[in-house]
Amino acid sequence: MKAQAPDRVRGGAFGKEGDMTGKKENHAAGRNGKAIKNRKETEKTRAERKKRLLGLAGCSLGLAGLAATGGALGAAQYFYEFSLIPKKHDPRNDDTPSEIPYRSGRLWMQEHVLREDRYLTSADGLRLHANFIASADPTCRRYAICVHGYGDASESMGLYARHYYEEHGMSVLLPDLRGHGESEGNYVGMGLRDSEDIALWIRMIVEYDPEAVIILHGISMGAATVLLATGRGLPENVRAAISDSAYTSAYEEFRDVYRTLPGAVLPADIMLELVRGIARVRAHYDLKEASPLAAVRQSETPTLFIHGDADDFVRPGMMPRLFEAASCPKEFAWFAGSGHVQSVVDDPECYWNRVDRFLDRVSPWILHKNLRSDEEV
Repeated sequence: MKAQAPDRVRGGAFGKEGDMTGKKENHAAGRNGKAIKNRKETEKTRAERKKRLLGLAGCSLGLAGLAATGGALGAAQYFYEFSLIPKKHDPRNDDTPSEIPYRSGRLWMQEHVLREDRYLTSADGLRLHANFIASADPTCRRYAICVHGYGDASESMGLYARHYYEEHGMSVLLPDLRGHGESEGNYVGMGLRDSEDIALWIRMIVEYDPEAVIILHGISMGAATVLLATGRGLPENVRAAISDSAYTSAYEEFRDVYRTLPGAVLPADIMLELVRGIARVRAHYDLKEASPLAAVRQSETPTLFIHGDADDFVRPGMMPRLFEAASCPKEFAWFAGSGHVQSVVDDPECYWNRVDRFLDRVSPWILHKNLRSDEEV
């Protein structure tokens, strides 16, 4: 049985597997014309956004040149540099249609009078940073941890944190993942090491407020981080997770990306094994272990899986596999016509209705009460 889904969103019922294969509907044109207009990015715009995410234009030229001269290991090193060396957000891209709502969220966080810097030390000695905005209600015990995606920083999650803060009065924590923003680190963790760090941020909140009610909301690599964290076994304070546009594994995601490169001369499996070996030496982790697909099999945290069916960066087909594998109470939501992490941009009303309804089904105390209760649904 499927839950009722608002207009252009199709989803599955709480605690059920739902139908992942049926026709995706889109009836929003009359009701939300502006959202539909914003949703219609041209193929060129989407392609340029994808190039910015991984520096694909330069990577293609470098791979082609190195592979042509017989330097397979050099080509793999080049791909590693473009894929796993942290990148800083480029504000020159903030005026594109897909980024304008995110820009407003960045400004909201940067200019908030209650914003505070928080720091902790990771298990391997890195100084990690987060932005924290406490609820305006000093008695509030509810927290949203909002986790950013690849090649960005915590401020990009202002768009999401603002909803939880302004609509539901929650405190919000926006961590900079290792190597991003103001956090130390010289490699991208692809969610694996980052999930360990998120567990530390959760522990920090719980130590400060043992009665805390916490939700996790991540996008793209941040969604993968959230799913990997739920597979670790989190304290009962963590009531729910929102995963928007997560990949099944870092290894599979990089293989997909590599196959799209014009300069990809080496077979994908050979290239990825070489990159995997380099990552073990330089980043000290195995790309195959950065697997949200494996993590959700161990998860007990109720999770909402969101994906746009026009995502050309993280394959939409990855979401049904994550959903089916998850052992926790779960729901899913397809957003018809939305690209990578664009569902909230294309139709924010439907997006937040879907998220809020899910959280209400998990527990009424997440969005509407200040204290936990043992009498939950």
